[in-house]
Amino acid sequence: MAKVMQPISATGIDRDVWRDGTDPHKPHAGFTLVELLIVLALAGVLSVLLAPMLLPSPARTVQQAGEQMVTGLRESRRLARAQRQPQQFFVDTSARRYRVASSKKWHSLPEGMSVRLTTAESLLSSDSQGAIGFFADGSSSGGRIVLGMDGIARQIDVEWLTGRTRISEMRP
Repeated sequence: MAKVMQPISATGIDRDVWRDGTDPHKPHAGFTLVELLIVLALAGVLSVLLAPMLLPSPARTVQQAGEQMVTGLRESRRLARAQRQPQQFFVDTSARRYRVASSKKWHSLPEGMSVRLTTAESLLSSDSQGAIGFFADGSSSGGRIVLGMDGIARQIDVEWLTGRTRISEMRP
C-alpha cells in the first residue's frame, strides 16, 4: 500500500517529492540539447563527406565501364595465349555492348554512354560492329575504344605488338 505524504507547504505539495513519488532534484534520463546538436553536426559532416562517394557520377560510371571493358580485353588476350589460338573481343557501338569471343554473353554499357571503336579494317563486320583480335603469341591487331558520357571520356588503347591494354583519361 502506498504511503501518502502529508502536505507541509502552502501549495499542498511537499517540495522534495512530487505526487508520482519522483524526486524533482534527480536528473531525468534523456539527452541534453548540446548532445543532440553534436550528433546532428556529426551526421551533417558525414553526409557531406560520403554523398559524393555514394551518388553515381558520370566520371565514376565511365571509369567503371572502362575498367570492365579492359578486363574483357585482357581476358581475350589471356585466352589466346592459353589456348594457342586467336581470340577476338567484339564491340557493337550502336547497341553499346561488347563481349569476349569465348562467351556468348554480351555486356551492355550504361545508358547514355557513347562508344567508339578504332580497329583494323579487316575486323570490321559493319559500320557499328567490329573486333580487336589477339594472337597466340600475345600480340594483337591493336585498336582503341573511346567511352564517353556527359563530357567525360576515357580511352582504352590496345598495343598491336605486345597486346598490352591500358585505360587513360581523354582530354578534350
